[in-house]
Amino acid sequence: MTMNLRVSALLTAIVVASAGCGEDDPGGGKAGSGGGSSGSCKPSAESCYVAGAEGPGNECMAKADFSGSAVAQLRVASHQVKSPTTLAAPFMQNAIITKKSALFEPTCNLDGTGQFNLLLTVDSGASTLTLAGGVPQALLGPATAGTCYARLDAGGGIVVEPVTAPMTLGSDGQFTATFGSFVLPIYLEDSADAEKAVLMPLHEMTVTGKLSADHNCIGRYAHERGNPSQSCQPGEGQFAWEPAGRYEGYITVTEADEVFVHSLGQTLCVVLTGDPTLWKGPKPDLNCKTSQGFVDNGGLPKGDWCSTTNSAGGCQDSWRLVIDYAAQAIQIGGEYGSGCS
Repeated sequence: MTMNLRVSALLTAIVVASAGCGEDDPGGGKAGSGGGSSGSCKPSAESCYVAGAEGPGNECMAKADFSGSAVAQLRVASHQVKSPTTLAAPFMQNAIITKKSALFEPTCNLDGTGQFNLLLTVDSGASTLTLAGGVPQALLGPATAGTCYARLDAGGGIVVEPVTAPMTLGSDGQFTATFGSFVLPIYLEDSADAEKAVLMPLHEMTVTGKLSADHNCIGRYAHERGNPSQSCQPGEGQFAWEPAGRYEGYITVTEADEVFVHSLGQTLCVVLTGDPTLWKGPKPDLNCKTSQGFVDNGGLPKGDWCSTTNSAGGCQDSWRLVIDYAAQAIQIGGEYGSGCS
């Protein structure tokens, strides 16, 4: 599989952000003296809620109200990486994943870019779950006005589009669905162009979550963790969101070695090994396949997962991605550029 992915701007952002982050913590917040008093950082602006600070979906600052509806549409507001550990490291989690996941809503204590948008449609009537990658929110305006999903063909078989799978849903709101494959986009800037996004193909992707009783939230915004002296950002070792869902899948080592990280001068495979001294090959390739590690070991590095058995260990030809998430209701208008803008 060939992936012509441009990740230079993403890793440039990592270097710049990590240089200015100082003692950022691995929990997605800025290091500080601790959280503020309970309730002091709960946003009061009406623009933060679809139905007021005490109305449906207030606990996750929902941007739409699906109370009583069989179909709920949501946007993942927080991706909290559990594995691989190289992606869970502070410089990647804080400066990139957390920052890009959060919307830019300063009055709501959110200082993100809204460029990492995983969209979910939970259809309890049809018993299906649909996943889609959303375009940068800055292209669309306030989240209360809705969002649009992306449809991209990056070539080499890499296609970003909504995918739907059967879903089990319990009376308590707990749901589970499994997808054979899904391409997860992370945009580098406020552009819907495929060349401006990092596209990560995930296989055998399982998504679980617990939908709130009003169908507007998965997890919640943990305002009590906010530190008033730090613009109500969370204290050390904490995330601003409390998750109630998880998605997990794998990317093969071969696929990762076809993603070149220009600003670090190495492929994603080299990054995920955590050992560029051994696994970074010479110019012009700078990949795992031309490295000393490849020579010494007679092949690509071993991951922590096997694609043929979809289990840990074994052939070790893949890396497992595990992310906990929180999500908030939002109206999904359709495909960007095709009636949705």
